[in-house]
Amino acid sequence: MYEHIIVPIDGSKHAMLALQHTIQLAQNEASCSITLLHINPHISINEVAIGVDLIALQEEEGRLILADAEKLIVGTGISHKSECYTGDPAQLIVKKAKEENADLIVMGSRGLSLFSELFIGSVSHKVVQHAHCAVMIVK
Repeated sequence: MYEHIIVPIDGSKHAMLALQHTIQLAQNEASCSITLLHINPHISINEVAIGVDLIALQEEEGRLILADAEKLIVGTGISHKSECYTGDPAQLIVKKAKEENADLIVMGSRGLSLFSELFIGSVSHKVVQHAHCAVMIVK
């Protein structure tokens, strides 16, 4: 039923639970691939951080988060890849799902950014509204 599943990973426990559910789904499919997707949000600061490359730190953190997630997939036989971008998480998740013709997006109900969720609206809510494919939200 599912050939390609997108799993946004932000390091939260909900994202890791979403990945565990995705692995179970993919193991029941004949040929299903998974794309792990980490989106670094744009950094907006008022003061310059002297001597600190915030973008490099953010990219390194993203690679570490993806590496932790990949540990769950290795050895399962499921085809997968990992991608890291910077931008608006909801927009990029929807865009990548469409570009890759994904059948399903599986994501956690809450990410690490509770403050922005309260005032801007949750990433998962925006993805559900704009995705071209089915979206599974894992609690």
